Amino acid sequence: MPKTYAGTYLYHTYSEYESQIFKFIMEGTEIDKDIPGFSEITYEVKKRNINSALVKVLMSKNIILMINKTPLSKSFKVFSANDIKGPKPSEQKVFIDCSNIITTTKEGNFVCTNIDMLIAYLISAMSTMIYYMDEKRLILNDTIIKSGADCFSALFTHVVDYLCKISTTPDIRLKCIYLSSLYYIGCILGKDPDTEAAKSIARKLSGLSIREGDMITSQLDSNSFINIKFFVEKLADILHISKLSLDTIIEKWMFIYGTGTVFSLEMFTNFSSMITDAYTGCYINNQKTIEKITGRSMVEFSKQILSIGADSV
Repeated sequence: MPKTYAGTYLYHTYSEYESQIFKFIMEGTEIDKDIPGFSEITYEVKKRNINSALVKVLMSKNIILMINKTPLSKSFKVFSANDIKGPKPSEQKVFIDCSNIITTTKEGNFVCTNIDMLIAYLISAMSTMIYYMDEKRLILNDTIIKSGADCFSALFTHVVDYLCKISTTPDIRLKCIYLSSLYYIGCILGKDPDTEAAKSIARKLSGLSIREGDMITSQLDSNSFINIKFFVEKLADILHISKLSLDTIIEKWMFIYGTGTVFSLEMFTNFSSMITDAYTGCYINNQKTIEKITGRSMVEFSKQILSIGADSV
């Protein structure tokens, strides 16, 4: 079952998240994509020729472009929610906050001031729409599992290393890669991390032996990968790093990768956006750092997202 923000630990740490999203939808203005004044934006997206599905995503009735005098935070530029102002309030749609990139002329035409950023948002909207309509296309895909685990474990281990200098002790670093790979599979993808397939991926990425991997997994419990809080606590315990805490992880994650990436620690849709945003090259987040750490796996993951989108939309 697809995970919503309400199913994450981080969403509940700040009570204003829900009210901000609700207010944005209620007070925002939906962009009418069917009027002639929108055609220039459609043309610009088509001209970039990134993926044939993106124009379909742009014009889809399931995607709502919205502007508001008070934009949402970077974490919620693309999100799924009930269309509470629409004819079917319980119907789920994907919203894109275009407040900072789409304006109107005196003649009533729409102008996009940053078409590359819009394209990045459309890729995120595409993966979000697929995730909530047919998540199996994503979470059962071999490339999404393996390259995603590689990206996440590299990004997460980099943060732990930044905080605790674990690269000076290779054994601890490999254990961190192993555990964060399983966390990606268990929490972010929502799959069973206690399968031989999951552990095989984690071993391959970390370089640990079957015996070493089994010694680590024997220390886990049923809650180890349920959310980011429990995972960080279990990780600190297994790696014997007492100063490692959720607060320090979150703070450094946002510092290193960008403030809009925080929910990528628990949500597949946000993690996917973090990777594809870097791939598109529009500097929504700290692109150079993400590129450097994830390397080839970032490219493989992003190309697979676009391929799945082309076949799904």
